Amino acid sequence: MQPEQTASQERPAPAQFAAEPAAAPPGGTLAIGDPGSWAILAFSATSLLLGLFNSNAIDANGSAVIIPVAFVLGGLVQIIAAVLEVVRGNIFGAVVFGSFGPFWVIYALIQNSYAGKIAIAGTAAKDANAVPSALLAFLIMYAALVFIFMIAALRTDAVILTIVVLVEVVIVLLMVGIYGAHPEATKISGILTIVFAALGLYRGGADLVAFTFKRPVLPVGHLRAI
Repeated sequence: MQPEQTASQERPAPAQFAAEPAAAPPGGTLAIGDPGSWAILAFSATSLLLGLFNSNAIDANGSAVIIPVAFVLGGLVQIIAAVLEVVRGNIFGAVVFGSFGPFWVIYALIQNSYAGKIAIAGTAAKDANAVPSALLAFLIMYAALVFIFMIAALRTDAVILTIVVLVEVVIVLLMVGIYGAHPEATKISGILTIVFAALGLYRGGADLVAFTFKRPVLPVGHLRAI
């Protein structure tokens, strides 16, 4: 997942379209393949799971399954991909994956441990909004990050841009649903989460299929410079 080249430059064929792993450069160090497809698919699969529960499509009593998935698939995989993107020199991928990966780890930690501690502290202080306030602050922080990603995504492709925009909308709806105690907003956020997760699976699949077919197969709508 990399920003497009400027319109005046000829676009080189993406590395992931190669049929074989990239050859080692003269120094002898093996070139690293594009981890973007792996990271996008991991992010999207984890988001799909969360969306199914938030939209009430699946019994919420089983939502604890999100925690291990968030730790490993949503968190660990994207953090590893972010490090690989740093090595490859893809700053956009490194920053996005390196931010969404920790998001899932933090989310899992909040759900598994810290929400209970915050609730205990809130009870002691007779503050019924302790947990919603903490979650609101967390979501505001990520809303600011995603807004920056949204601007940067204007130079990627239509699918990625749509995903990032929907993520921002979902975060805002979660703020309303959690802090404003509006369950209908949370349900709508769950439906939109399923939508952007499906787009993410398509986008990650597009890169994967392009690699095995040695050419682009699924259109993603590359964007030109503004």
